[in-house]
Amino acid sequence: MGLYSLTFLATIETEYLPMFDLVLQTFLQMLPHLVSFGVLVFFFAKFLYKPVKEVLQKRADRIESDIADATASKTTAEELKTLYEQKIRDIEIERNTILDDARKEAAARLDQILSEAKIEAAGIKERANRDINTERERIKGEVHQAIIDISTDMAAKLVSATIDKHKHDELFAQAMQELEATAFSAR
Repeated sequence: MGLYSLTFLATIETEYLPMFDLVLQTFLQMLPHLVSFGVLVFFFAKFLYKPVKEVLQKRADRIESDIADATASKTTAEELKTLYEQKIRDIEIERNTILDDARKEAAARLDQILSEAKIEAAGIKERANRDINTERERIKGEVHQAIIDISTDMAAKLVSATIDKHKHDELFAQAMQELEATAFSAR
């Protein structure tokens, strides 16, 4: 209240105070509102508070469950990640082992192929030497036959022609030269 209202109240007679009637009247007007407010509070407490509280509790429980599931999922994911990384390392080790084994096997196979090639080359060389020796023997046989043929021809010439000693020596020297030429060309 302001200063003006206080001075106004001071000037009014003290026997009649309408202010108290106003308070009583206001209280009587407020009484049904207070009763209806009390009934509403009781009704809300009885029928709405518990269900709302249960809904909120269920929601809180669901949220806690979701958080627990998320934590468990995170833990499982971390375990799976660790397991995955271990498997990757194991696969890498196995890959390196397989590559090393393949390299060793390839080196062993290369050595085997080289040794087989050397053996085959030695066989080819040996066959070539045998072929050369066979060809040499054949040529020697041909030379020998040629010598026999020349000797036979020479003997026939000697017999067929009666030759004097000088002519005979000359023919003999010529046959020897042919024989030497044939023998040297065969080598």
